[in-house]
Amino acid sequence: TRLIQAKTIAIQRRIDNLGERYYDCAINAMEYLDGLSFIVAKQKK
Repeated sequence: TRLIQAKTIAIQRRIDNLGERYYDCAINAMEYLDGLSFIVAKQKK
């Protein structure tokens, strides 16, 4: 459905944003992993 697709796109954008920040050296590896963990944990609720 469109709602599920919209949620999936939002999650993908968050992950992409984290990746860009990591590869641009704006955040370190630990911050990157913490961010990914937060995204995953948020979806488990």
